[in-house]
Amino acid sequence: MVQLFLLLLGGRLLRRRWWVLGFLGLVWMALGVFFSVNAFIDEVRIPLTFFAALLLIDAGLTLIAVVAFKRARMLRFGKALVFIIVAVLLIALPRHSSMAVGLIVGTFMCVDGFWRGGSAIVVRIPGWRMSLAKAIFQFTMGVWSLSPWPTNYAGEVESDVGMLLIISALGVLGFALRLRHMPPETTLSSIASTGWPALPTAADVIAGPEEAPEALRARETATVHVWTPTGALPALHHGMQRYIAAVDEQGNISTGHSALELPPSLYISHYPGVEIDRAPSDFARVLRATKENDVPGRFQPSYQEESAGWCPSSFQVPIPNVDGRALRAFWALYRQDPTYNLTNRNCSSAVVKALDAGLEGVFEDAARSPIFVLRLLMSPELMLAGMLRQRATTMAWTPGLVLDYVRALSGILAQQRPMGQ
Repeated sequence: MVQLFLLLLGGRLLRRRWWVLGFLGLVWMALGVFFSVNAFIDEVRIPLTFFAALLLIDAGLTLIAVVAFKRARMLRFGKALVFIIVAVLLIALPRHSSMAVGLIVGTFMCVDGFWRGGSAIVVRIPGWRMSLAKAIFQFTMGVWSLSPWPTNYAGEVESDVGMLLIISALGVLGFALRLRHMPPETTLSSIASTGWPALPTAADVIAGPEEAPEALRARETATVHVWTPTGALPALHHGMQRYIAAVDEQGNISTGHSALELPPSLYISHYPGVEIDRAPSDFARVLRATKENDVPGRFQPSYQEESAGWCPSSFQVPIPNVDGRALRAFWALYRQDPTYNLTNRNCSSAVVKALDAGLEGVFEDAARSPIFVLRLLMSPELMLAGMLRQRATTMAWTPGLVLDYVRALSGILAQQRPMGQ
C-alpha cells in the first residue's frame, strides 16, 4: 500500500522531501519498538482500550465516507464493521481477544509467509532469494505470534502491533534512502518494479525535468481490457482460478490476457509470438521466470484487430487522469524488446508498468493538503490495491490480479481530486 501511495504522489514531490519520509519512518520505527518492548512489561503495559479507541475512530471516519462517496460502499462498510467488532472484543473480552488476535495474526503471517516462500521457489522472480528470506522471517514471526511465550498472550496485541509497525517502517526507511540517492532524471515508477526499459533516455523521455508542468498535467482516460479463461470472473473463494490460472475449453491451463487502450492510437498488448506449452503436466516448469522460459513476443496493433481475431474482452475498466505522454513514451521504450516471459514479462506486467508511468504524480498538487493525504491513506481501495500489488510482486501479475487491481485504482482516482483539476 505504501509503495502505491508514494507512486501516486510522484517522484518529483518525494525527491525534494525524502528526509520527511525518512523522519516519518524513524518515528514509525520508534513507535513499533516502544510497543514491542512495552508489551513485556506488566506494570506499564498499554491497555487494550487504547487500541480499541483507534479502531473505533477509523471505523467512524470510514462510515462517514460511506455516506460521502457513492463508490465502494460495501467495501468501506465491511472494513468499518470488522474494526468495530475487533474493538468491541478488545473492550469486552480482553483476555480472550488477546489470544484470538495472536492466533489470527500468527496464522495469517504463517500462511502468507509460506505462500511467499513457495512462490519465490517455484516462480523464481528476480530477487527471489531475498523474497524467500523475507518469507522465512515472516513465517518465524507468525510462529512467535501463535506461541503464548513469553507473556501468555497478555501483551499479544501490543506485541503484534509493534512488530507490524517495525516491518512497515523498514520498508519506508529503505524507500527514503532510495529516493535520497535516486538520480534527478529517474522516475519513481521505474524503480517501483523490475523489468523496466534500461535505456539511458528512458527517464528523460517519460518525465523530463525541463518539461513545463502544464504539459505534464494533461490527463486522458485509458481503458484496461481483461480476457479471462472462461469469459467470467471466478468468485473470491476460487482464488486459484481467479488469480493464477484456470482450465479453458480445450483442457489447457490458461491465464487469460490483459491489454491497455488509449484512444486514438495507443494500444499496449504484449503477446507470445510462439505458442507456450500450457499442459497441466508441464505448467510448473513454464511458471519459472527464468531465461530458459523466454520466448519471442509480439505486440498487437489495436483492440479492434485483437478482438476480431480472438473475441471481445471479458471486462473493460476505464482509468481516468492518465498522463498520456508518459504512457506513450513508456510503450515506445518497452516495445524495443519483444521478449515475452509468462511470469516475469507478460501482458499483465506490461499493463501495470504502463499504469505506473501514466499515474505517477497524479496527486502531486492535491497532496499539499493534509486532509487529502489522510483521506487517501484511509481509502479501502488503496488498501486493496496495495495488497494485490504486494501479492503480485511475490508471484506474478496475472489478468485476474490486474482486473481487481485496476478496479481499485479506478475507485481511488474517481474519488480523489487529481492535480490540475
